[in-house]
Amino acid sequence: MKKDWTQDTVKIAEEIEIFYTRTGGDKPAVVLAHGVTDFGLCWHQLAGDLEEDYDLIMYDAYGHGKSSRVDPKKRFDLSEDLHDFIMALKLEKPVVVGHSMGAATAAGFAARYPDMLSALVLEDPPWIEEDAAKKFGKHDWQELKNNILETQKKTVKELVKESKKVTPNWEEVILEEWAQSKLEVDPLVFDIYPREFVNWRELAKAIKVPTLIITGDNELGAIVTPEIGVEAVELLEKGEFGHISLAGHSVRYAQYQPYLTMLKLFLKRNMPA
Repeated sequence: MKKDWTQDTVKIAEEIEIFYTRTGGDKPAVVLAHGVTDFGLCWHQLAGDLEEDYDLIMYDAYGHGKSSRVDPKKRFDLSEDLHDFIMALKLEKPVVVGHSMGAATAAGFAARYPDMLSALVLEDPPWIEEDAAKKFGKHDWQELKNNILETQKKTVKELVKESKKVTPNWEEVILEEWAQSKLEVDPLVFDIYPREFVNWRELAKAIKVPTLIITGDNELGAIVTPEIGVEAVELLEKGEFGHISLAGHSVRYAQYQPYLTMLKLFLKRNMPA
């Protein structure tokens, strides 16, 4: 983290605490929503490249990083958390950028509160057909939980070393934060994360702001297919679709420069600095 960035915590509904890192400055705000098991500082490379023109706000989702641990008695609604977080910081119509779980969070927020943001960027959102969603059952969520429990027995150094072998094309600069995030996620997330199918078509129809969907190659693990991407653009009021080759689900980790270029152009058109 850069020395002039700030970190703080805000309380939202039901006494849930959300931790965040902010680049600051009197600039247009961009809120960054990470994927499951990541945390806010997994965006630090992007924030460093955009901070000259924007105020980047990287927050830890509920159950992740330094935010509150999961309490089954409290609500688990990440889109509503994002709404409350933006309200707590008194942000005026920020751009919201989300990856994976964070993209689902951001899309849900944009559909519910279309007047509260200026534009939306979805990095490989989990937009799939209902029959495919039904194939991912309780056993799969338990396997994910078991995997993270085994991961948390390792050190950051060990996880970075493993990542270099498994995903050798990932940006090396993000690996330490990525590894640390795995040690700070609450495994209970996998017990309570919403399992119901979200109809992405209805969601897309409800989103009114300029929206960019970025995805990679399906054979490398990207979720959004070209067919769904094209249909989504037709359903969105102001939709764009960008495909980046040689990247999987974590597009910016694998192909950062094309991702950065695509995002900068979108921001320039929809929220000039």
